[in-house]
Amino acid sequence: MSTAPQGKGSIIRRLLLASLLTLPLFLGITGYAIDQAHSRSLIAAQQSQLQLQFYGILGVMEWSNTQPLSVERLREPRFWQFRSGLYAFIHSRNGVLQWQSSSANSMQYLQSGFSAVSPGEEVFDTFSVRGEDYFRYRYHVIWEDEHGVDYPLIFTLLQNQNTFEAEVLSFRRNIALWLGLAGIVLLLIQVIVMRWGLNPLGKLSRELRALETGQRDRLGGAYPQELISITRNLNRLLDKEQQQRERYRNTLGDLAHSLKTPLSVMRSAIDRNRDGLINEQLDKMNNIIAYQLQRAVSAGPHQLGSKTAIKPLLKRLLNSLDKVYRDKALGFTLNCAEHDHLGIDEQDLMELMGNLLDNACKAARHTVSVTAIMPNDESLATVLIEDDGPGFPDDKVETLLQRGSRGDQYGSGQGLGLSVATDILKAYKGGITISRSSLGGALLTLTLPR
Repeated sequence: MSTAPQGKGSIIRRLLLASLLTLPLFLGITGYAIDQAHSRSLIAAQQSQLQLQFYGILGVMEWSNTQPLSVERLREPRFWQFRSGLYAFIHSRNGVLQWQSSSANSMQYLQSGFSAVSPGEEVFDTFSVRGEDYFRYRYHVIWEDEHGVDYPLIFTLLQNQNTFEAEVLSFRRNIALWLGLAGIVLLLIQVIVMRWGLNPLGKLSRELRALETGQRDRLGGAYPQELISITRNLNRLLDKEQQQRERYRNTLGDLAHSLKTPLSVMRSAIDRNRDGLINEQLDKMNNIIAYQLQRAVSAGPHQLGSKTAIKPLLKRLLNSLDKVYRDKALGFTLNCAEHDHLGIDEQDLMELMGNLLDNACKAARHTVSVTAIMPNDESLATVLIEDDGPGFPDDKVETLLQRGSRGDQYGSGQGLGLSVATDILKAYKGGITISRSSLGGALLTLTLPR
């Protein structure tokens, strides 16, 4: 017995999950790119500043034989502040220190930042010493004094990276905050857009559920272009199916009426002649016609738009059977909730339960019980039919559901009742099992779609 396919979650939930996985990646890459561009711009700014400081030193530098270097007119106050983070050194080509800024006093270890460069060459890089990082700017100058003597001098400027790193860290915090807020806003906007964009699918889903519960018989027409062909074809299918079933019922009703009239005439003529064999064959023909008619009508499930309240139908059947079997004075027990429904056509359910309850009444001595079990979280319902009769012989249980097989000796018939019930159940993807009831008789367990 096949079961209904299970859902894989809503489309909105799947799209949101995809967004939650891809949006942080996108924002992370965007933030990284912005951070790298910002860092490069800060480094370029540091290079420009050190280059300007170099030109500032070069512009105020004086030369004399008695005092080789004098840069006392430096305008940058950090060169005169102890451990200010900005340091300057001038070396000869062979590495002999010629001058250093006052900010570098007692920081001889910074002189390790000296490195020879070619004349006229400008170099900007980084330098680390004692766990601290510095930006380093070097330039090799050929100084010519007033006597025309050349003196090669190498300028080295160091800028502590503490300020740079603090600014980078602050920028990263800000960019993370703003990108995070942007991500949240984008997710909210995406949820709104998705709900608005997928609203027609939600409407279609609600209308399909209404079709399943029998609250409507067709779909509405106000759908976007992408769905209009689907809804139009579904409506055509529903109309065609309904018209086909109606045509089948009308045609088969006409056929039954046409056949019953000559059969009645033949029966009346035969009753006068008291021919039991012919009567038996006429009964057989009548049962076969009824069976084939019912089989044609119940050839397939009609799940869309078909919902039948089970309790009122069972009450009508039990009231009718109570009159038919009045001589047996049977007691009927019905355990079923008022709101319980089954996804089966009313006429098919009437034929199904009528055949099975009629068999139970034939077999029962005193009691027939019907119980409907409908779990809220399942798509199938269970209906139990029990009696306190002798039950079915164990050696016949496997063959009882075959066409023409009989397990009772309660009257005339061709053993088609259980076969009709089986055909109807198969058409609706249901099933039936036969076992022993706690009442002592037969227990029929039916599974039917909700």
